[in-house]
Amino acid sequence: MKHSGIALGAAALALFAAYTTCSAQSNPWNGSWKMDASSIKYDGYTSTFTVDPDGYTMDKNPKIVCDGKPHQMKNGMTTCNKTPTGYHVVVTDKGKKTRDNTLSVSADGKDVTVKSERVPAEGEPYTITAGWKRVSGGPGLAGTWKQTYFKETRDNGIMKVHVSGDTISFQETDTPKPMVCKLDGTPTKIDGGEVSIKLADPHTLKVTYSSDGEVRRENTFVLSADGKTVHETDVTPPPATSTMNATLHKM
Repeated sequence: MKHSGIALGAAALALFAAYTTCSAQSNPWNGSWKMDASSIKYDGYTSTFTVDPDGYTMDKNPKIVCDGKPHQMKNGMTTCNKTPTGYHVVVTDKGKKTRDNTLSVSADGKDVTVKSERVPAEGEPYTITAGWKRVSGGPGLAGTWKQTYFKETRDNGIMKVHVSGDTISFQETDTPKPMVCKLDGTPTKIDGGEVSIKLADPHTLKVTYSSDGEVRRENTFVLSADGKTVHETDVTPPPATSTMNATLHKM
C-alpha cells in the first residue's frame, strides 16, 4: 500500500467492531490479508528539481524558499534550511508541526533520500522514507530523479476487509483505522479528502482516494477464484505517476 496522506475517522472503528462473526464467514472478501513482501513490484514516479541560491522547486509545485524563515504554503507554514547534504523542511499548521522532512543527496550525487516524519490529526506519528536514483542533471539536487523505493513505519502489512450487505469496512496495510463506505462508489468524507469504494464485480474491488476535487490514488483489488489471494494494483495518476503491484494472502 502506498501512503495516502488521508487520516480516517474514529467512528469507523466502532462500526467495524460491530460486525458479527457469522457474517464474516459468508463473504469471500471478509477477513485479514497478509502482504507478500517478495511480490511487490514498484515503478516509481520521475521528478525534476530546479535549484537556485534561494531554494528549490520540484516539478510544477510552488518553490520552497530556504532562508530559515516561515513562508505560507498551501499545506501550512513552511520553514526550510540548507544542510551540508541537502535541505531540512518543517511544516506547521496552526502552530503545530505536521511534517519534518530531511532531504539528503549522497556524496557521489547519484542518490537522494527523503525522510518525512509526519504527525497526523488523528493517530500516532509515523515516518516515510523514500529513495530516488539520478536520471540526469547535477550537481547536487538539480536534475531529474526516479523514485525507487519507499517504506512507512505504520505499514504492518495486514489488510482487513468486512462486507456486510451494501456496506464495506476496509483498512489498508498503512492506515491506523478502518473506513466504512457504501459499495456503490458513493464518496465518503475522511480527513484530508474523500474515499469511494465500489464492488465492480464479485471478484474486483476498486478504491479511489481524492482530495481538492482530484483523484490522488486508484487501487484495484482482484480476488482469486479460490478466494485465497488478492492481487493489488495501486496507481498514482499524473503528475506524480507511479504503479505498485503486490499479492496478499488470506490469513
